[in-house]
Amino acid sequence: MEVEVTFLSRRGTAVMRRAQRASGERVRIGRGTDNEVRLSDIHVGLHAAALAVRDGVLFVDRLDNSPLEVNDVAVETAQLKIGDHIVLGPYRIEILQAPEGCDGAIQIELVQPAGAADETGPRIGLQRTGVSKRVYAWSGFLAIAVLFLAVPIFFLSTGMIKSWHQNTTTEALPKLVGLSWNAGTFSNAHRFFAADCATCHQGAFTQIADKVCLACHQTIGNHVMHNVKLGAVGNELASLNCVDCHTEHRGIEGSVIREGHLCLGCHQNLNERAPDTGVHDIGGWPNGHPQFRVTLVADAAKGTTTRATLGTTPPPMDHPGLKFSHAAHLVKGGFPVLHYKEMTCGDCHVPDQTGTSFLPITYKDRCEGCHELTFDKVALPWPNATVPHGSDTGIIAAVWNYYAGLALQGGAAASPNLPAAPAERRGAGMAAPAAPMPPPGDTQAWVTAKSLAALQVVFDDKRGCAYCHYSTSADGTWDTDKILAGALPPKANPIPVVTPPMLRTRFLPQAYFDHSSHRAVGCENCHASRTSQTSSEVLIPGIDTCTKCHGGENASLQAQSTCISCHYFHRSEFGLMRVSAETAQ
Repeated sequence: MEVEVTFLSRRGTAVMRRAQRASGERVRIGRGTDNEVRLSDIHVGLHAAALAVRDGVLFVDRLDNSPLEVNDVAVETAQLKIGDHIVLGPYRIEILQAPEGCDGAIQIELVQPAGAADETGPRIGLQRTGVSKRVYAWSGFLAIAVLFLAVPIFFLSTGMIKSWHQNTTTEALPKLVGLSWNAGTFSNAHRFFAADCATCHQGAFTQIADKVCLACHQTIGNHVMHNVKLGAVGNELASLNCVDCHTEHRGIEGSVIREGHLCLGCHQNLNERAPDTGVHDIGGWPNGHPQFRVTLVADAAKGTTTRATLGTTPPPMDHPGLKFSHAAHLVKGGFPVLHYKEMTCGDCHVPDQTGTSFLPITYKDRCEGCHELTFDKVALPWPNATVPHGSDTGIIAAVWNYYAGLALQGGAAASPNLPAAPAERRGAGMAAPAAPMPPPGDTQAWVTAKSLAALQVVFDDKRGCAYCHYSTSADGTWDTDKILAGALPPKANPIPVVTPPMLRTRFLPQAYFDHSSHRAVGCENCHASRTSQTSSEVLIPGIDTCTKCHGGENASLQAQSTCISCHYFHRSEFGLMRVSAETAQ
């Protein structure tokens, strides 16, 4: 049989449940470790009771002399149904609806903790031996200090045990002492050389030098750029050794010390001690952390960025050089008239290989499927009047050259988009058709006029470039006649007429955020994209959104977070951590 067992515990107003499955011919309950359901309280017998299924019905049987009550009635065996409760020592066991695949389900709660139990049972403790606990504690401490510290030091200093980076001695007693010296379990990253202590330790009872770490970690990044002058703060940072932040022999905890005090030692008053860094003071997380600052595009045409604080009035604005509305794309039900499905965030925002960021958004990969640059009934040099995306000056030159070619060929009125006229058969005596019209007298004026008419359609604000892009004019608006007046005829070094977009993939470059670990949270829980009307709106959530789930490093009901949960210490873009491996030890 198989039973789902849920252990219920209460802490203040919080209720916590831990579920597991127990299986066997019958499910035994008791204090013994061989029970399928183990209850640790001493008032429960080693084998107190057992659950069994007979003819499809769940029963409970008493196994030893532990009192067993079902619905407040003492029993030896009893048939159970949903809602019944069993009292076994200080535990209350409730019968629940069995989930699919299980023969039964129970919920166990310790309703009378051991400290509140009656004192009728036998008293067990060191105090009954006549010697105080302090004597035992000090005796144990001295024994450990002598056997595992003083004795190894004595054998090592007298030469009875050779240093671990030399050949292992064969004497029985020193070898036994050497085997008893265990500093702790290696982290996974360093297990491959765990047998050779000399890889890191160059001598007994000496601190590991930085050059030992840098021998393997040669490309580790610095914390700040080498040319930044930090004064006394820089001296403190330079005096840090690798082992100040990394401690080995901690097993699955890893070698990185995650306590926030390591970072706060400098950052809690860094703005006062090194104001040129522009870094805000931080008193801790979540209390004491300033509001997030995002990196936004200041001018897409010039390629400049700026940092702005979230939550200000007026709110910070991004200027990516692109017209876009999230709300217009995230329409419930999609666009049935156009046969387009309902769009989701993942249609445009595709995670990169690391899962921490997203691939750049490009027209070809994300936009072309819905927004084709096809212009009907317009004479253009491309097949099907489809304009290529990405080069405004190239399009202007191509259209000009196309009409210039028509003029030089004497076919000013021809259009490659119209089908060729069918061959005409003439009867005897009929006049020959009129010859094609010669090129206009002012060829350049004609080419300019035709090119301007075509480009006004290509650049219009309904289906052309102006629908999504800003112009390079001072205010970004489109006055096609004015813009193209200086662009026709094309120059050798043409000036762009479309502001090149500058879309950021990371708005918090000073922080680390793993989208892959937040996949269980919907995008709209953090990003108000469905109501965003313009691309200037910043959809990065502020600190209040993060503190709903992430608490401090000692939080009990939130995700425990510390400085390095979101911030890297080693930054590869700042150069090497040490200029050379011969740095000061």
